[in-house]
This record gives sequence, C-alpha cells and structure tokens, in this order.
Amino acid sequence: FIINKPSSLITMVPKEPPESKFTQHAQPKHAVVMVLGDLGRSPRMQYHALSLLEHGHYVTLIGYAGEDLISPLQKASAPLDLASNNDDQSSKASSSYQGNFHVLRMKPYQPPRTNILHRLFYYPLRLASLLFCVIHTLWVQLHQVPHTKTPVDVMLVQNPPSVPTLMLGYLFCLWQGIKTRGRRPRFVIDWHNLGFSMFESSTQRTLAKFYERIVGPLADA
Repeated sequence: FIINKPSSLITMVPKEPPESKFTQHAQPKHAVVMVLGDLGRSPRMQYHALSLLEHGHYVTLIGYAGEDLISPLQKASAPLDLASNNDDQSSKASSSYQGNFHVLRMKPYQPPRTNILHRLFYYPLRLASLLFCVIHTLWVQLHQVPHTKTPVDVMLVQNPPSVPTLMLGYLFCLWQGIKTRGRRPRFVIDWHNLGFSMFESSTQRTLAKFYERIVGPLADA
C-alpha cells in the first residue's frame, strides 16, 4: 500500500500490482512444438502447446498422425462455427485460441522387418523416410500455416527420438536466422530421456551417444 498523508487525513491507497510478463498487450510469439511420435500419445508436448496458447502465443504442433489430441486442443483446432455452437465455458476458452493453433501431422514410412534383408535395410529406410517427412513439414508445410506471417520465435523439440529431430530442428533455426537476417528462433530440447538408449546394438548406441553429445549443446535451452 501507498500512504497518502494530507494535512489532517491519512488514506490508504492500494498499490498497483506489478505487471505480469505475460500480458495481453505483449507481442505474441510463434512457437513450433515438434515430437517424432503419435501426437495423441504425447500428452506432455500437448500441454506445452496448450500452455503457450493460454499465454496468447501462436502454436504449430507437429507430430505423427494417430490418436486424438486432448479436448482443449481439439476444440482449438476445430472450425470456428463448430466451436461457437458449444456454450460451455471450456469451449469458449478454447475457441479464443482458434486461428492461433494449427496441427501438422506426418505419416512416415514404416519398413517391414519380416526377414533378414528387411531388417538389414530397416534403419536406412526409416531414416530416409523421417528425413523426408521432417524436411517437407518444416520447410514446406509450415510456410502454408496461416499464422506463419509471424516468424517462428522458438522451436521446442522432444527428445527422444534424437535422430534426426535434433539436427534438423537446429538447422531449421539456423536457416530462419539467415532468412530473417539475424532473427534466429530459439532451439529448445525437452529431455524426456537420452535418445541413444532406444537403440539395440552397441554400435548404434555408441553412434547415437556421440550424435547427442554433439547436437545437444547446440540448443539454447
């Protein structure tokens, strides 16, 4: 409180609370949240996206096609006329995010592993498919999202899997920095676990561990 003291009267005037760093007048940012997995089975990344939306930012969520998203994100990505027909409070809150939230789903090729030959070429084919899907999504599809007139400010990537997510995410941020002449998006890794632990053979684990040691420190957070 601030005490105002006139000649014969003391009044207590409530002090204005400090302005939050998350205000409606703050410039909204554009966050890309990416996970190489079924989006519907990645609740942690979904709630990251929801939290960013609740703070007034634009969010593009990238991942595999599959299960449905959590209810608030489903409503936020629904057509506006459908959401407006629902009068409950959560629907009204979610409808306020519409136009700020978009989902890009990928369908990478899943090679068979039925015999020795298939198992021999499984990882090269899988990696080639993932490379194509992520590159096409980040460098092509992302630019077709309506709110990409707001440049990407941050890319949040789930790890694992680390291959090829971490390297491509970092390269995308570098490319955006070159394209916008220095306005590079921040590259953030959400470490669920270490990616090399997903591989079976010792050779694969060694290579994956070396890869993570190189790429991991490149992140801004």
